[in-house]
Amino acid sequence: MEQARQAYLSLLNELSGRLDQLSELARQKTQAVKKDDLTALDEALKQEQAMTLNLRGLEQKRLRAVSQLGLEGSSLSELASRYPDSMQIQARQTAEKLLRSYQEYRCATEVARNTLELNLHEIEKVIAASGVDTAGVPGYAAPVPEPPKRMKTDFRA
Repeated sequence: MEQARQAYLSLLNELSGRLDQLSELARQKTQAVKKDDLTALDEALKQEQAMTLNLRGLEQKRLRAVSQLGLEGSSLSELASRYPDSMQIQARQTAEKLLRSYQEYRCATEVARNTLELNLHEIEKVIAASGVDTAGVPGYAAPVPEPPKRMKTDFRA
């Protein structure tokens, strides 16, 4: 059982490392937006997407480990109290590290999101100020295509 507990702490450390990497990517996105570097922004977004998929796999492993160790319903802050005395310090340090990594990730992504939104609003203002009519311009919502005439049905018949 001690080996399973140690493996769980290693998994939590790996999660913490991935969150740190995602935090760095969020900072890269912020810098790319500030520098108007769409290529760097696109690259950071691609890396972020790949890392997010990796995180999903780690989360599945974590859920299996939680079930195996009987830690369902326990919060991360309670982790150390659920471990034997010989491993409590390591469990507490691991949990604190993961919590710090998560908080840093949330802050970095919030800054990146706000920076992106601010720049998008600036772009919208410039477009509006230039007098360009954006009505009828394709945006995120694609127009519904009209089916070919031979596919139309006359329901009145």
